[in-house]
Amino acid sequence: MASLFHYKPFWILAGLGLISGLVTTNTLELAEEIKVFDVPILPGALFGIAIGAGLLFLGRSNWTGVVLVLFMTVVSWVAAVRGFRGVTDDGETLLYLGALVAGAIGAGGVHLGGALTVGALRQSKLAMLTIVAGAIAGLLVVFPLEHQRDSWIILFVPWQALVAAAIGYALVHSTD
Repeated sequence: MASLFHYKPFWILAGLGLISGLVTTNTLELAEEIKVFDVPILPGALFGIAIGAGLLFLGRSNWTGVVLVLFMTVVSWVAAVRGFRGVTDDGETLLYLGALVAGAIGAGGVHLGGALTVGALRQSKLAMLTIVAGAIAGLLVVFPLEHQRDSWIILFVPWQALVAAAIGYALVHSTD
């Protein structure tokens, strides 16, 4: 049986995802100031910094890799939001499908960013785990939208923690 220390990448990345989600939730007003394609980029940037810093801390990446992960995370965040808006443009009809699509796009882009710099993340079955986790957690966007609440903590904290944990899991269970 493996010790908890064996799962260090899982715990570190999950913790950084949790912190990133909390920070993101508390900076949403500031996030509205910087947009790309009408999407605030700060949530993606904060999560990209968390994942990149985690990979750097774990000795799996270098500073160039951190910048690449940051860039890919921002791009995938913008793509996820735009994808969600594109699927749900007629109102709430396709809200759940849009949430699944956005969660998958975001998670897939973040995992790809990590895989470009960390060989252990290049296994398709481990990438699929991250994508499925992100898609399922993406469904959490429905609650704030359906209840007209400004409760984005319900989306950002679990989604970022779960996607980060899935990437950490991939690092632990990679055959690379």
